Amino acid sequence: MSAIFGRININKEIVQERDLVPMEIVLNHWNADDSGLWHNHHTGLGHLMLYNTPESLHEKLPYYNPESKLSITADARIDNRDELFARLNIPHLLRKTIPDSSLILKAYEQYAEHCVKYLIGDFAFAIWDENRQQLFCARDHLGVKPFFYYSDDRFFVFASEKKGILTVPDVDKTINKQFFYNQLLSRPEQSTDTTLYQQIKRLPPAHSLIVSATGKPSILKQYWTLDTETEITLPSKEAYYEELLRLFNEAVKCRTRSNFPVGVELSGGMDSSAITGAANRFLKEKNKRLFTLSNTLPDGVFDENINKFDERKYIDAVTAYNQIKDPIYITEPAFKDHVEEMDFSIFVNDGMERWNPLWQLPIKKAALQYDIRTLLSGFPGDELVTYRGKYYFLDYRDKNQYLKYFLAKKKDPGLNKLEPLLPYPLKYSLHRLKILFKRYGSAMNEALEIYHIPNKYKRNYRENVWQDVNYKEQFKSYRHTQKYRLLKPQVNQRLESETRYGLHFRTEPRFPMADIRLAQFYLSMPNYLKYDGELARTTYRQAVKQYLPPIIMERDSKFGSVAPFLMLNKYNWNQYIDLLQRTDHPLLKNKDAILEKAKHASEIKKDDQSALHKVKSNNIPSMELLRWLEKNPEWH
Repeated sequence: MSAIFGRININKEIVQERDLVPMEIVLNHWNADDSGLWHNHHTGLGHLMLYNTPESLHEKLPYYNPESKLSITADARIDNRDELFARLNIPHLLRKTIPDSSLILKAYEQYAEHCVKYLIGDFAFAIWDENRQQLFCARDHLGVKPFFYYSDDRFFVFASEKKGILTVPDVDKTINKQFFYNQLLSRPEQSTDTTLYQQIKRLPPAHSLIVSATGKPSILKQYWTLDTETEITLPSKEAYYEELLRLFNEAVKCRTRSNFPVGVELSGGMDSSAITGAANRFLKEKNKRLFTLSNTLPDGVFDENINKFDERKYIDAVTAYNQIKDPIYITEPAFKDHVEEMDFSIFVNDGMERWNPLWQLPIKKAALQYDIRTLLSGFPGDELVTYRGKYYFLDYRDKNQYLKYFLAKKKDPGLNKLEPLLPYPLKYSLHRLKILFKRYGSAMNEALEIYHIPNKYKRNYRENVWQDVNYKEQFKSYRHTQKYRLLKPQVNQRLESETRYGLHFRTEPRFPMADIRLAQFYLSMPNYLKYDGELARTTYRQAVKQYLPPIIMERDSKFGSVAPFLMLNKYNWNQYIDLLQRTDHPLLKNKDAILEKAKHASEIKKDDQSALHKVKSNNIPSMELLRWLEKNPEWH
């Protein structure tokens, strides 16, 4: 795992070390194991290394190959190494030590910009091609590894974090007002390529970018998406279970490749529990230990209204079943001071971001204490591979079995069956009419009660969502619905966010359930297998049952790892009230009403989750927003 950065001067000015060093300094907030700079004429690349895989110990980046005149900086873990060894004719003597960045470079030497079609894993990289006078950049299929960039007629700069770009002199730091107001209206629903800053972009997942040093227009290209047309045919249900298990095992095994301790975020759900069993097996074969890290309640909490949210009995069952010694239980948040937590969030995100996995910070902080540099996660299993069957009745529509479609009841019987039958242009036109006549819906109406939002930003509310091609096609078929679940922006947002937070704690989140080989196989299975059986996720249960204790095999619900945070409700609300009282900004209106809601929330018992959710759903300003406004009083 690494941080990468670089610069091309389009105006042909020489890039010097002093142009790269400020980026290196600001990005190295996590004490990198190694660092490197490379510059030549009007191009410069930089790298900050966190050793993790065995091969990374032999890796020195940026790397320049004088024969091919190619330079690379990369944050990459390649999972199909054996396949690439054969395809690229890598000598056997080199296979154990060749780093992943060198594999990428060799793939580029052979296939140029088409090299990304042969890479599987998590990666963000940039290759300077001296012969073609161009920079080739690429990001992995689901966007686990971050890649931000800025471009004008003078220079192109990129970095793993926006702070690396913001430190460059003369970068336009104008706030992206649509992004900002979208944060207030519907936070997760942002365009994939946008950021808080108008001119700083994200490279979208599964995209490459070619930047010419000669002034030619940049070329942004999508190189992959899930295949919704192919259906895999095997002789029996058991054959599908066996193949799903084989791919699941491979997805977990390749992600345990590390020279350092490996941990798993064990929540007690089916995804993390099965990953724990598989990873424990593979590590034991190498005489290595698997660490489990779990958010739980502290001992001595007897309030049943809080204990019902605790997953401890499921976690204990998994660790006992796998004979895992000394599981790590985290019972306190990473920051007891909530304002300090918000300051940390704003620092890591360089402002406000779509997704903030603050509930995971305690686990990442604990991983740092044990020098755990690989942290396996069960996300995003629910989005596809352990999909619960939502909208399963679309399979009947695809087969023209409309009676079955309308009579379908199991798994989400209350779902609206009319929407999938309406054509997209009609739904979009209805949406625009609602905006025209100011029939915004409850979420926006609540926001407009407390924020001053200009009309032009209200008019573009959710416009980016409607223009997303996967959103447009989500009801085209049952498989398109499943495809959208995995490729919707919220999934990428969380994957990238966890990676950026992980780097600060010197640990690399890895996501077996995001393995594209596993996801594509599940998508291509016959549809009936995805909603077969009385319990949800029958196919997945049967495939991985060897890893699951009976209590996990039999459960059909999950509370999540929220229990430790229920204890701090009153303390956080009091801090919220203090922050709100001292925040005086023209964005806010009806501040007295907001204060009343917050004071009411502070008096609600911490175990009354439904009442607390009702207060929060009234769209009161987030603490993060209030803190950002306090730090940026001049912005409006």
